[in-house]
Amino acid sequence: MTTLTFHLARALGATWGPGDEIVVTDLDHHANVAPWRRLEQERGVTVRSAGVRLDRGELDGESLERAIGPRTKLVAIGAGSNALGTITDVAGAARLAHERGALVFVDAVHYAPHELVDVRALECDFLALSAYKFYGPHVGVLFGKEALVAALDVPRLEPAPDWPSERLETGTLNHEGIVGAGAAIEFLASLAGPAGGRTRRARLEASFAALRERGRTLVERLWTGLSGIRGVTLCGPPPDRPRTPTVAFTLRGRPSIEVAKHLADRAVFVSHGDFYAATIVRLLGHAKDGLVRAGCACYTTADEVERLIAGVAEMRGE
Repeated sequence: MTTLTFHLARALGATWGPGDEIVVTDLDHHANVAPWRRLEQERGVTVRSAGVRLDRGELDGESLERAIGPRTKLVAIGAGSNALGTITDVAGAARLAHERGALVFVDAVHYAPHELVDVRALECDFLALSAYKFYGPHVGVLFGKEALVAALDVPRLEPAPDWPSERLETGTLNHEGIVGAGAAIEFLASLAGPAGGRTRRARLEASFAALRERGRTLVERLWTGLSGIRGVTLCGPPPDRPRTPTVAFTLRGRPSIEVAKHLADRAVFVSHGDFYAATIVRLLGHAKDGLVRAGCACYTTADEVERLIAGVAEMRGE
């Protein structure tokens, strides 16, 4: 996804220059920040950043509205925060951007394993994701509206295909990655049970509805259990707000890596650090030690959630 975003940013930026503006957010993974910041150096554009409500880990709507102006060429926004689990109202942001003549690029990497991606509902112009996040191989995916892709000033080999679905490619396709990504999608569709004559879309919709409900149950228990432990600070929106089943937290007096190692010894795998969402982690005051991140996937069990809660409580002697 990062490679695709740099590629797309340079293609779009070829027609932009001083006076043009791009809007990013403080909530996003830097794969949706650095490619656009690069255009400050290469094209002289201005990059503005929309802020975050730190108390809830959600994008500040008023800040976003102020950032988007008549000179805005593109709004780069994340559908789901890989650090805090926040789900952002992308469609609302897209309508605001389009009203002011700007394009919308969506990072759906963290969103895709938890919510069924629908580019029409999101009202975006471009959207990128990585298949490894939904149990596929390490391959990037980029959606773009046909007319926009056809007009991009992309570097390409003269004999290479020049129609929209091919012109962004710079060499032989990753055929094994494409097949693997397709298999991962079939796996997700299979979670709804036997096909029974239903279309793939219908099966995917059923699977994601079940995943959403299951994730909500696990996160409610994780959030409640962790919030009852002395010294734990939970980051991001509570379970009753739009979110994925990914919870970030800190334990007072213990670096995030220490918490992660302690849990690993108890057969619970969590992440630690800033997860490349460096801006929001810094704004939360944890640039040095980072956060602990626990993500509930389709295979996460209630027992694993209980072991995580017990493991953190054990570090507090509770």
